[in-house]
Amino acid sequence: MDESQDMQTLLTLTSNWQGGDVGRTELVSALRQVGDSSGELIRSLITQLSHGAKQAGHSEEHPENTDAWRQELMACRARSWPYPHSAGLLVGPHVLILTDGEQGVLLRAGRLRVLAPSVSASLLLLCQTIVMAQHSLDGKIVGQARTQRIESASTSLSEIDPIR
Repeated sequence: MDESQDMQTLLTLTSNWQGGDVGRTELVSALRQVGDSSGELIRSLITQLSHGAKQAGHSEEHPENTDAWRQELMACRARSWPYPHSAGLLVGPHVLILTDGEQGVLLRAGRLRVLAPSVSASLLLLCQTIVMAQHSLDGKIVGQARTQRIESASTSLSEIDPIR
């Protein structure tokens, strides 16, 4: 599938999710499958969604409760696409956020909001931080498991009595 087909698929899935025709899992799955070298596709998707929202008059700010936002962001999972086409995806309990650091969109079922550039930059940094922290944590856990396995093996071996 070429990039224009991928773009159309993502736009269709986004529209169908917002219209209630497909589940959010399908959209998130499609976004997760976008390869690391295809960050430009995510950037183009954000641009298309932003332009569509502005033309439809959906770019106005909606005040949100600070505590609700804090809970939403603390529960997010993240995906990021690396430089030179940096982009990020935050998947919260109720929202999907796509950002490229310059522009961003917040998607809810039935609603789309264009984010301010300063918010988009902060959210991209958040995506990258979450992903880096996860990689670091995964590496630490692997290291701990390896150390534990070595220690348990040496302990087990030292408990075997030699035949004399």
